[in-house]
Amino acid sequence: MKIFKSILILIIICMSVTGCKSKTVEEEFYKSHKKSREIVYQGTVLERPFILYKAPFDNGNVGIGAAVFDGSDRKGWSLSSSNSLYDGNKFLVDTTGINFKDNVRRHLIFGYIDDPDIIRVEMIDKYNQVIDATIIQTNWKRVFYGLVEIHELKVIAYDKNNRIVTEIPDRITSIES
Repeated sequence: MKIFKSILILIIICMSVTGCKSKTVEEEFYKSHKKSREIVYQGTVLERPFILYKAPFDNGNVGIGAAVFDGSDRKGWSLSSSNSLYDGNKFLVDTTGINFKDNVRRHLIFGYIDDPDIIRVEMIDKYNQVIDATIIQTNWKRVFYGLVEIHELKVIAYDKNNRIVTEIPDRITSIES
Protein backbone atom coordinates (compact mmCIF):
# COMPACT_ATOMS: atom_id res chain seq x y z
CA MET A 1 0.00 0.00 0.00
CA LYS A 2 2.89 2.36 0.78
CA ILE A 3 4.34 1.72 -2.68
CA PHE A 4 0.98 2.60 -4.30
CA LYS A 5 0.74 5.86 -2.30
CA SER A 6 4.34 6.74 -3.18
CA ILE A 7 3.72 6.14 -6.87
CA LEU A 8 0.50 8.19 -6.75
CA ILE A 9 2.28 11.08 -5.02
CA LEU A 10 5.10 10.90 -7.58
CA ILE A 11 2.60 11.01 -10.45
CA ILE A 12 0.81 14.02 -8.91
CA ILE A 13 4.11 15.85 -8.44
CA CYS A 14 5.19 15.11 -12.02
CA MET A 15 1.85 16.32 -13.39
CA SER A 16 2.00 19.53 -11.39
CA VAL A 17 5.57 20.24 -12.49
CA THR A 18 5.12 19.40 -16.19
CA GLY A 19 1.55 20.62 -16.49
CA CYS A 20 -1.42 18.74 -17.85
CA LYS A 21 -1.91 18.88 -21.57
CA SER A 22 -5.23 18.13 -23.17
CA LYS A 23 -5.73 15.00 -25.23
CA THR A 24 -7.65 16.86 -27.95
CA VAL A 25 -7.53 20.35 -29.41
CA GLU A 26 -11.23 20.84 -28.57
CA GLU A 27 -10.64 19.88 -24.92
CA GLU A 28 -7.79 22.40 -24.70
CA PHE A 29 -9.92 25.06 -26.39
CA TYR A 30 -12.74 24.68 -23.86
CA LYS A 31 -10.31 24.71 -20.91
CA SER A 32 -9.59 28.36 -21.62
CA HIS A 33 -12.74 29.48 -23.47
CA LYS A 34 -16.29 29.65 -22.20
CA LYS A 35 -18.69 27.01 -23.48
CA SER A 36 -20.56 29.87 -25.20
CA ARG A 37 -17.72 30.00 -27.74
CA GLU A 38 -19.01 27.84 -30.58
CA ILE A 39 -16.40 26.25 -32.84
CA VAL A 40 -17.35 26.97 -36.47
CA TYR A 41 -14.28 25.54 -38.20
CA GLN A 42 -11.22 23.52 -37.29
CA GLY A 43 -8.20 23.28 -39.56
CA THR A 44 -4.42 22.95 -39.76
CA VAL A 45 -1.72 25.20 -41.21
CA LEU A 46 1.82 23.80 -41.50
CA GLU A 47 0.91 21.04 -39.04
CA ARG A 48 -0.41 23.54 -36.47
CA PRO A 49 -4.09 23.04 -35.61
CA PHE A 50 -6.33 26.06 -35.22
CA ILE A 51 -9.97 26.73 -34.44
CA LEU A 52 -12.18 29.54 -35.75
CA TYR A 53 -14.98 30.27 -33.31
CA LYS A 54 -17.96 32.55 -32.70
CA ALA A 55 -16.95 35.09 -30.10
CA PRO A 56 -19.84 36.71 -28.22
CA PHE A 57 -19.04 40.08 -26.68
CA ASP A 58 -20.62 41.71 -23.61
CA ASN A 59 -22.60 44.18 -25.77
CA GLY A 60 -24.45 41.29 -27.47
CA ASN A 61 -22.47 41.37 -30.72
CA VAL A 62 -20.83 38.23 -32.06
CA GLY A 63 -17.41 38.38 -33.69
CA ILE A 64 -14.91 35.81 -34.82
CA GLY A 65 -11.93 34.41 -32.99
CA ALA A 66 -9.00 32.14 -33.75
CA ALA A 67 -7.17 29.82 -31.38
CA VAL A 68 -3.86 28.19 -32.37
CA PHE A 69 -2.39 25.14 -30.62
CA ASP A 70 0.99 23.49 -29.93
CA GLY A 71 1.58 19.80 -29.33
CA SER A 72 0.56 16.48 -30.78
CA ASP A 73 -2.03 13.75 -30.29
CA ARG A 74 0.62 11.67 -28.53
CA LYS A 75 2.04 14.35 -26.18
CA GLY A 76 -1.12 16.42 -25.72
CA TRP A 77 -2.17 19.92 -26.76
CA SER A 78 -1.69 23.38 -25.30
CA LEU A 79 -3.14 26.71 -26.40
CA SER A 80 -0.50 28.83 -28.13
CA SER A 81 -2.55 31.97 -28.84
CA SER A 82 -6.13 33.14 -29.11
CA ASN A 83 -7.81 36.40 -30.02
CA SER A 84 -11.18 37.61 -31.24
CA LEU A 85 -12.64 40.69 -32.90
CA TYR A 86 -15.95 42.32 -33.76
CA ASP A 87 -16.50 45.61 -35.58
CA GLY A 88 -19.86 45.35 -37.36
CA ASN A 89 -18.58 45.23 -40.95
CA LYS A 90 -19.78 42.69 -43.51
CA PHE A 91 -16.15 41.72 -44.10
CA LEU A 92 -14.09 41.29 -40.96
CA VAL A 93 -10.36 40.58 -40.97
CA ASP A 94 -8.01 39.83 -38.08
CA THR A 95 -4.60 38.23 -37.73
CA THR A 96 -2.65 36.24 -35.18
CA GLY A 97 1.11 35.68 -35.38
CA ILE A 98 2.50 32.14 -35.15
CA ASN A 99 6.13 31.17 -34.66
CA PHE A 100 7.09 27.95 -36.41
CA LYS A 101 9.91 25.46 -35.90
CA ASP A 102 11.81 27.00 -38.82
CA ASN A 103 12.00 30.26 -36.76
CA VAL A 104 9.77 32.08 -39.23
CA ARG A 105 6.86 34.12 -37.90
CA ARG A 106 3.82 33.78 -40.11
CA HIS A 107 0.39 35.29 -39.67
CA LEU A 108 -2.88 33.41 -39.74
CA ILE A 109 -5.17 35.89 -41.48
CA PHE A 110 -8.79 35.05 -40.71
CA GLY A 111 -12.23 36.58 -40.66
CA TYR A 112 -15.78 36.27 -41.79
CA ILE A 113 -17.64 37.31 -44.93
CA ASP A 114 -21.17 38.60 -44.45
CA ASP A 115 -21.36 40.17 -47.91
CA PRO A 116 -22.87 37.84 -50.56
CA ASP A 117 -21.02 39.69 -53.34
CA ILE A 118 -17.59 38.64 -52.06
CA ILE A 119 -16.50 35.36 -53.65
CA ARG A 120 -12.68 35.53 -53.42
CA VAL A 121 -10.20 36.84 -50.86
CA GLU A 122 -6.54 37.42 -51.60
CA MET A 123 -3.67 38.17 -49.24
CA ILE A 124 -0.36 39.68 -50.28
CA ASP A 125 2.74 38.27 -48.56
CA LYS A 126 5.97 40.12 -47.79
CA TYR A 127 7.36 39.03 -51.18
CA ASN A 128 4.31 40.56 -52.94
CA GLN A 129 3.03 37.11 -53.88
CA VAL A 130 -0.74 36.65 -53.95
CA ILE A 131 -2.13 33.93 -51.70
CA ASP A 132 -5.79 32.94 -52.08
CA ALA A 133 -7.59 32.54 -48.77
CA THR A 134 -9.53 29.38 -48.07
CA ILE A 135 -13.24 30.22 -47.80
CA ILE A 136 -15.56 27.88 -45.90
CA GLN A 137 -19.34 28.03 -45.61
CA THR A 138 -20.22 27.25 -41.99
CA ASN A 139 -23.59 27.00 -40.29
CA TRP A 140 -22.96 30.57 -39.08
CA LYS A 141 -21.26 32.66 -41.81
CA ARG A 142 -18.67 32.18 -44.48
CA VAL A 143 -15.25 32.25 -42.83
CA PHE A 144 -11.83 32.47 -44.42
CA TYR A 145 -8.21 31.97 -43.49
CA GLY A 146 -4.73 31.93 -44.95
CA LEU A 147 -1.17 31.76 -43.68
CA VAL A 148 1.33 34.37 -44.87
CA GLU A 149 4.54 36.12 -43.94
CA ILE A 150 3.76 39.83 -43.90
CA HIS A 151 5.40 43.21 -43.34
CA GLU A 152 2.03 44.94 -43.60
CA LEU A 153 -1.45 43.44 -43.75
CA LYS A 154 -2.79 43.46 -47.33
CA VAL A 155 -6.12 41.75 -48.03
CA ILE A 156 -8.36 42.21 -51.08
CA ALA A 157 -11.92 40.88 -51.51
CA TYR A 158 -13.43 40.44 -54.99
CA ASP A 159 -16.93 39.94 -56.36
CA LYS A 160 -17.94 37.47 -59.09
CA ASN A 161 -17.05 40.04 -61.79
CA ASN A 162 -13.50 40.26 -60.41
CA ARG A 163 -14.10 43.78 -59.09
CA ILE A 164 -12.60 44.81 -55.77
CA VAL A 165 -15.32 44.99 -53.11
CA THR A 166 -13.00 45.98 -50.27
CA GLU A 167 -9.30 46.31 -49.66
CA ILE A 168 -7.27 46.43 -46.46
CA PRO A 169 -5.59 48.80 -46.03
CA ASP A 170 -8.21 50.88 -47.78
CA ARG A 171 -6.85 52.44 -50.98
CA ILE A 172 -8.33 55.84 -50.07
CA THR A 173 -6.72 55.99 -46.62
CA SER A 174 -3.44 54.67 -48.06
CA ILE A 175 -3.32 57.51 -50.59
CA GLU A 176 -4.14 60.16 -47.99
CA SER A 177 -1.53 59.10 -45.46
